[in-house]
Amino acid sequence: MSNPYTQNTAYRKTQIETASPETLILMLYDGALRFMGQAEIAFEEKNLEQISNLLLRVQAIFAELMTALDKEKGGEIAVNLERLYVFFLEKLGEANVKKDVKPMLEIKPLVQNLRNTWEQAMQKHQTSAQVVPPRPRLNVAV
Repeated sequence: MSNPYTQNTAYRKTQIETASPETLILMLYDGALRFMGQAEIAFEEKNLEQISNLLLRVQAIFAELMTALDKEKGGEIAVNLERLYVFFLEKLGEANVKKDVKPMLEIKPLVQNLRNTWEQAMQKHQTSAQVVPPRPRLNVAV
C-alpha cells in the first residue's frame, strides 16, 4: 500500500518542476494565502509555535517573490511590487512579534488582489498568445 503523503509530495514536486515561471508566481501567492488562512486558525487557537512557523513561511514566500523581480524589465511596476512586498514583510513580522493577527489581516486582501490580478494577466496573455494572425496568401500565378 502506498503512502498518500508521499504521493502528494511527489505530485506537488512534479507540478512545481513543470510549471511555467508565471504559474510558479501564482502558486506562491496561493501558498501565502493558504498559510495566512492557517495562521488565522492558529491565532484563534493561541498556538504560538504554529503562528510563528506559518508567518515565517509567508515571509519566505514574499522574500522569494522579491528576488524574482526584474527591475530592468519590470521598471516602475517591479519597483512598486518590491515596496509592497517589503510592506508585507514588515506587517507579517509585526504580527509574529506581537502575536497579533491584525497586521496580517490588514494585508491579506491586498495579497488576494495581487493574486487575482496576476491570474487575470496570465489569462489575457494566454488568450493573446493563442490568437495567431492569418498568414498572408501568396498570389502566385503559374
